[in-house]
Amino acid sequence: MLLQAPLLLGCDVRNLSNETLQIISNEEVIAVNQDPVGVQAKKVRMEGEREFHRYGLVLFRGDRIVVLLENRKPWSSKMTAHWGDIGFNSTNTVVEARDIWEHTTLATKFQGKLTTNVEAHACKMFVRTPLTN
Repeated sequence: MLLQAPLLLGCDVRNLSNETLQIISNEEVIAVNQDPVGVQAKKVRMEGEREFHRYGLVLFRGDRIVVLLENRKPWSSKMTAHWGDIGFNSTNTVVEARDIWEHTTLATKFQGKLTTNVEAHACKMFVRTPLTN
């Protein structure tokens, strides 16, 4: 997801399920993967060896940050990305967050952190764009 690498598939594409096809052809996720800067994401916080992982990645337009919240637990959990963890020290920065798996911009504006529920063995991926500095 956040590896900045060529897109390769090692399967028979004739037998892909519709769900798999939707996942691998998500244009917003591909745009993150193919961002021209080509910087790898970095793990910015981990809670428990195999529980929660948070990753951050700066996109080509330097004011946008990708936040990936990965829940490896067998139950759904609330997860939080703090601005300081992902490279923004200003807690005054108000941002909008676009869920790029769901293709929706969240109605809530966030300041200092973004908290959301992440289903078991799932992830949420947001593009965070500052509205103020």
